[in-house]
Amino acid sequence: MKKMRFVFCLIGALLLLIFVFSACSFSDDLYNKTVISNGFANLYSETPLRESEPFLQEEQRETPPFNENEVGNSPFEEQQAEPPSLQEEGEESIPALTSYIYREPSTDTEPYTAACANANVRVRKGPSTSYDTLSVLSFGDSLPYLWHEGEWLAVWAGDRVGYINANYAFLSSTNRAIEKTIRAGLNKLGTPYEWGAARILNGKGEVSPYFTGNSFDCSSFVQYCYYVGCGIKLGNYTGSQADYTVGKIIRNYADLQRGDFYFTGNGTISHVVIYIGNGTLLQTYSANGGPVSLT
Repeated sequence: MKKMRFVFCLIGALLLLIFVFSACSFSDDLYNKTVISNGFANLYSETPLRESEPFLQEEQRETPPFNENEVGNSPFEEQQAEPPSLQEEGEESIPALTSYIYREPSTDTEPYTAACANANVRVRKGPSTSYDTLSVLSFGDSLPYLWHEGEWLAVWAGDRVGYINANYAFLSSTNRAIEKTIRAGLNKLGTPYEWGAARILNGKGEVSPYFTGNSFDCSSFVQYCYYVGCGIKLGNYTGSQADYTVGKIIRNYADLQRGDFYFTGNGTISHVVIYIGNGTLLQTYSANGGPVSLT
């Protein structure tokens, strides 16, 4: 009997040891699986991360937003502040003085040009005939006007300030488009006349591949100037150009302004010119092979 009790106690002790060992192993395995499962759930789901999981917060931290109103806050590159402007709001730009040489003023802010009313007008280095000559202008030539100084007009002479005697020039209140249109015509001075010369635009308003610019008649010349100067597409002949209805129709010669185109004829329109001011016309005509000229 005692021997039997001993055997049962021994078996019981062994079973108890096996149970305890198995329980400990199962608990460790269950804990590890729980941590792994919880980790993947937070990493791939949209569940908000808790402060107790800093390793996951570091993985999913977003780049801080950039406030464009705060210079230097960009997370990507260092911002550089804009250089201070020399022009106050609402004021016209003024060329900066550097050793009496001026920067070229913006053509967008030039409200006037000084146009020559005589031939062989000298542009001088200063407001007096004692100054050296920079260049000589022809009748109708124009330069950007800067300011008035006594009897002299200060103009922009290509790369510096020059001066023209006010008795031999006049100021023209105009805009950039008009000046570019007139300049396109002045660049063609001397080009020979040819009746029916090729137009820069075809009947569809497209640039013609046959245009050379080596000759003009009156209407092809006017069409060329307005298209090259400011992009206006006029018709191919004087009659269709007269149908251009943008702007105000002028019937009195005295009311013409710089940049207007002007039609003439006896009962019907037969000729067109560009008026550039001070009674001067920019045109080409048939008499004497009439090259592009100022009259």
